[in-house]
Amino acid sequence: MGIIVQQSIKTIIVTYIGVALGVVNILFLFPLVLSEEQIGFTRVFVNTAMLFATLSSLGAANIPSRFFPYFKDVPKQHNGFLFLLLLLGCTGFIVFSVILTYFKPLIFSIYNEKSPMLVDYFFYLLPFTAIILLWYIFEIYTVVQQLPVVPSFLREVLSRALTAVGLIFLFYKWISFHQFVDWTVAIYIVILVITVLYLQKNKILFLKPNISIRKNPHLKEMLIFGGFIMSGNLSGAIIANIDGWMLSAYSGLKSTGVYSIAFFIAVFVEIPRRSLSQVLVPLVAEANKNNDYATLRTLYKKSAINQLIIGGLLFIGIWCNIESVFRLIPHGENYLEGKWVVFYIGLSKLFDMATGINAEIMLTSKYYKIDLLFYCLLSLFGICGNIIFIPLYQLTGAAIASAISVFLFNTMRFIFILRKFSMQPFSWATIKVILLGIIIIVGNSFVFVSRNPMVDIAIRSIAILIIFVGSILVMKISDDVDTIATTVFFRIKNAVLKK
Repeated sequence: MGIIVQQSIKTIIVTYIGVALGVVNILFLFPLVLSEEQIGFTRVFVNTAMLFATLSSLGAANIPSRFFPYFKDVPKQHNGFLFLLLLLGCTGFIVFSVILTYFKPLIFSIYNEKSPMLVDYFFYLLPFTAIILLWYIFEIYTVVQQLPVVPSFLREVLSRALTAVGLIFLFYKWISFHQFVDWTVAIYIVILVITVLYLQKNKILFLKPNISIRKNPHLKEMLIFGGFIMSGNLSGAIIANIDGWMLSAYSGLKSTGVYSIAFFIAVFVEIPRRSLSQVLVPLVAEANKNNDYATLRTLYKKSAINQLIIGGLLFIGIWCNIESVFRLIPHGENYLEGKWVVFYIGLSKLFDMATGINAEIMLTSKYYKIDLLFYCLLSLFGICGNIIFIPLYQLTGAAIASAISVFLFNTMRFIFILRKFSMQPFSWATIKVILLGIIIIVGNSFVFVSRNPMVDIAIRSIAILIIFVGSILVMKISDDVDTIATTVFFRIKNAVLKK
């Protein structure tokens, strides 16, 4: 247990270092060095290669998380498990390459007019996809053997640090943009090679095939699982990338670049949700396993109100400071068009948090396959919404489409859980928090603080924190928030008294 705790702490530290590097790259270096069109291209190029790698893997990047324990045996070189994963991935990549090449004329016709840069670099996608595919397989193979720290460092820190180096080289004109694209591909080659060498160092790089694996009783189930996961990955990939693809086709890469910066600002709202989810998943899974609906109901309601409070504070803070935030970004006036993207995407993330742990309840229950259906419907909503709203409102239309999709998706989950589990996450406290947020946002619009964006952000943020948190405590909205506030107060008090 001690090793697990140590690795968890190291992984969390690495993740937050990566987040800090991501902020520096996306909100400072990218706008400083690249044009909006180049930012849009970079986002679509990397995300598309990652999507293609996920689809090409035939589930090989997900299978180890569930099935590795059935093959684990170091003396027997894990019964040829790694070779099987690579065989699946290579087979999928060959099939996918044929399909992609067949549809090349259609892809060219879609993007040639508005986003010619995507057409120019089309032939980079296949080798780039192959590199990322191999990295995905070797990475998950490393993680399932309880060695998560190095893969996390490579993904979260090294890749972003090397991206920053490439941007600095480009800023000083030591390399061209074309060479920066090469640099981006090379980054993934580097982390792939390091991952393989790390496996070799730990003497677990077992590439030898094992024919007896075909007799493993879990092989059929594993392949079915891979197909099921691939379907889910396809829906998830469409959800994550449809806005960028369709914006590039309708409005060009410049709009996609502005959208990318605004989207990155908005997703800060949901960062706390990920941490809370990791803590609650084991509890939700155990409650589902034991049909302990009383515990599920408690977790559902508490998660919803606590996530709404935390997410609400972040959303209010971001939106009330949005003008100053864009003023801090290099060439921020070029990205101010994305202001309403921040609003709609941030609002959708907040609604997702306000509906509590609906995803965790669904995925750990016997109804987990129903959630795949919801994901497919969400993909359909996203495609239809973008077709309707992007021609009308450009990048803001993409954000509106995304927000509507998330709203409908979570509403379906809410109704399903209400009918099957007879529980829902909302209370009068939910309404109080929403009204409090609206009052603060409306009041903020009448306040002028400073022309200096740093000073303005600091003063507004402190005022929002005091008013929002103070009101939550006075109204006694959440027992958990009250407990945390009391603990912090006494720690500060004790620290002061000791001095």
